[in-house]
Amino acid sequence: MKKLFIITGLLFVSIYNNEINAQSLGFKLLGHWNDTSLNKKDGYQIWNDLTGYSDLQKQKEYVIAGSTDSIYFFDISQASDIRVAAVKYGACSNMVNRDFECYSHYVYCVSDNKNRGKLQIFDLQYLPDSVKLVYESDSLAYNTHSIFIDSVSSRLYMCTNRYNNGEVSPVDIVSIIDPEIPVKIGSIVAPQLPDGSAAFKTIHELYARNDTIYCSAEYAGLYIYDVVDAAKPSLISIISQYPQNGYNHSSSLDKTGKKMIFTDEIPAGLSIKYYDLTDIKNPKFINTFQSNPGATAHNALYVGNFAYVSYYHDGIYVFDLTNPMNIYPLAYFHSSAWPPVSYEGYKGCWGVHPYFNSGNIAILDMGEGLFVLKPDSAITGLNEINSLKEILIYPNPSIGLVQILCHSSTPQPIELSLYDITGKCLLQKQVFQTTFELDLSAFTGTQFILKLKNQNQFEVRKLIKNQ
Repeated sequence: MKKLFIITGLLFVSIYNNEINAQSLGFKLLGHWNDTSLNKKDGYQIWNDLTGYSDLQKQKEYVIAGSTDSIYFFDISQASDIRVAAVKYGACSNMVNRDFECYSHYVYCVSDNKNRGKLQIFDLQYLPDSVKLVYESDSLAYNTHSIFIDSVSSRLYMCTNRYNNGEVSPVDIVSIIDPEIPVKIGSIVAPQLPDGSAAFKTIHELYARNDTIYCSAEYAGLYIYDVVDAAKPSLISIISQYPQNGYNHSSSLDKTGKKMIFTDEIPAGLSIKYYDLTDIKNPKFINTFQSNPGATAHNALYVGNFAYVSYYHDGIYVFDLTNPMNIYPLAYFHSSAWPPVSYEGYKGCWGVHPYFNSGNIAILDMGEGLFVLKPDSAITGLNEINSLKEILIYPNPSIGLVQILCHSSTPQPIELSLYDITGKCLLQKQVFQTTFELDLSAFTGTQFILKLKNQNQFEVRKLIKNQ
């Protein structure tokens, strides 16, 4: 069966090189994989969202992708020869939507669409040989549309949209200090309108950074919250009236956190919005931009000076945001037949992952499957590294004394934090050496969470102490 998958993928590479790649600008097609025999939702949809995982020690790159029935783990290290490393049942079947977020060497997986699902956590450190399911439960997530992980604060934000004692509670805040034991620590409760009703019932997706979350509340607009105290979130500001106002779908920030882009999914054909958040209490509208009239932007990611947009029927588009008053498309790749017969319905490119260290880009088309692309050298500002390189911890398990070898990609001091399994911080200090020791014998317990981070990078590891 595995050989059949590989042959199918290579066959489709040939087809798309001839027919689709002619309808691209700034991208080279490296590889393509699809299996049209898989279960189709409404006669068309096979795939939904994706994310990427990089194993820097093994120099391997992977895509985690959702199908209607399962979760696929693709090895794309050799992009011209995409391989299926594993397939796992996604807790429920015949799903329109799944969502994934990676943290350290784990991937967190959820699903929704009125089909009771679960939060699943898979350990990816055994790839390409296997993946290991380390957590599966519906206690925190049973109908979750999307999730987002803030690696700096070790928090998982879940758009679970549950009701608590009559209050609308669309977002749960979960600590993942121990990556295998998620613990709920707070919730967002929708504010009340003058008539007593909730300002919104659902958060479709959110973006989080530095204990601030940007919540796309569908037709209610975009709500920004301070969640430093997860038990008492406070509303900062609301963006509810803006040009081409529609179903507020998802948002993304630039590196500084002062600029934001967001999409509106319904009705079809609405443009992407560009905002200035220099004064976060008073966001300022700057401009709009789009691909083709009638096309619908799904997810837009702000990377470097560019917006990477999964644009449904239009495939992927990359826009140059250097000059906010003159935003233009720099590159595109049509993953479906072009031009489309119409822009009606939901078809085409669902998601894009532009963060691989190789510079390659992965996109997932709902009907056509996985594409791996190489951007033109003119597109820069990619691959903001989010993991420390060449970290070696030994012995682990230990009798107490642990050696840590850590070379980061940039010469910066590293902040070391050690937690017990309840999330209590036991030790926090800055380390300037590339090799140092940590003595666990000074602390009570047998399991600990070690977090290493510098200005732009992080790594989380579980440490075991033998008695």
